[in-house]
Amino acid sequence: MTELGVAVEQYLVLYLYFLQQIEIVAYILVIIDNFIAFQNLDFHALEEATEYDGGFTKESRIVRDFWGITHSLPEEQKRQFLQFTTGSDRAPVGGLGKIKLIITKNGPDSDRLPTTHTCFNVLLLPDYSSKDKLKERLLKAITYSKGFGML
Repeated sequence: MTELGVAVEQYLVLYLYFLQQIEIVAYILVIIDNFIAFQNLDFHALEEATEYDGGFTKESRIVRDFWGITHSLPEEQKRQFLQFTTGSDRAPVGGLGKIKLIITKNGPDSDRLPTTHTCFNVLLLPDYSSKDKLKERLLKAITYSKGFGML
């Protein structure tokens, strides 16, 4: 074999070695991503870190009803809620307590759905007249919202 042939062969062997290393790193990243995606969501930590605005306080009836509803949601709906409010269905590094969620009053009781400003983690919540109405409107909002608009 010529010197050029040997050099090409060495280059190919080295190139294939690096491709294998990249595949290994990519596989590890997929495993880490899956681990993060399926971690338990601690909504109590989110509740403790949440701030209130527009007339709502931690003790407001609607806020207490809101947390009662969200704590009782199954994991998939909790992820949908996170997607709806933050733009991501995953907890940040350090857990949900690192999210600065703001719940603000968005007017009196109405038939409007809750809305969000995902860039700022702000949930705009009308002051619904009952817990049942809050739950129905919240579940509709998180179930049918996707991306930048309603489906």
